[in-house]
Amino acid sequence: MENVGENVEKAIENVEEIVEKAVESAGEVAKKEINKEIKKHPKRSTLTFILLFTLIIAFIGALAQQNWGTMIFIFVISLLIFLPLTIGKLSKIDIPSQLEVFAVLFIYATLFLGELQNYYATYWWWDILWHTSSGLAFGILGFFILYVLYKAEKIKTSPKVVAMFTFTFALSIGALWEIVEFTIDHTLGPISNNVFMQGSLVDTMYDLIVDSVGGLFSAVMGYLYLKKDSGIVVKSMTKELKKDNPGLFNKKTKKEQKDKRP
Repeated sequence: MENVGENVEKAIENVEEIVEKAVESAGEVAKKEINKEIKKHPKRSTLTFILLFTLIIAFIGALAQQNWGTMIFIFVISLLIFLPLTIGKLSKIDIPSQLEVFAVLFIYATLFLGELQNYYATYWWWDILWHTSSGLAFGILGFFILYVLYKAEKIKTSPKVVAMFTFTFALSIGALWEIVEFTIDHTLGPISNNVFMQGSLVDTMYDLIVDSVGGLFSAVMGYLYLKKDSGIVVKSMTKELKKDNPGLFNKKTKKEQKDKRP
């Protein structure tokens, strides 16, 4: 029995040692990734750290008041701030810095400032600003999706079709977000200050209208880029996408592959 006890203790010690080494190794990898990200995108990283710092302060304040719902919501926002970076890492696509910075700001401004700090009720233009901006951003994302497929010769299309897809993609995401707001309101109730995310049918329609304005702007800029190599915002972001992701655009076309066959 003593031998069995000694063997169990040794096994536990070995497991603890393995866990400690794994944690240290994971910590080193995370540290390297963070340092790499800071060197590559210093401005974006600084912004993220500043926003996280304010969220930590808000979390401590909610903890002092024992406001568990707000604490959970702040924790979720903190995780969502890393969503653009995580998507980029998993897809192995370097997202244009302007688009990623906007995504981080959008999450912070709409969920933390808008919902928890009640900016939607305090500033009448807050909802309009961020819904229009989101329509613009999601429109650009839709443009990128079709543009990459087009350049990789996965699809045959035209500038008009790309513009139409850009607009409808932005509007679809906007409509999906309204469904999310409706679901949260009718399952969890008001997040804070007894204010629902979706005020009324009129509020929903205004949101979709400004979403469409942002999406339309992206569609026009995308069309101008494809036709005349111009278009504010879209042109600069597309150049950055090409520069940082050469593998998406430097693939040999089918014609080139046929020409090189023996």
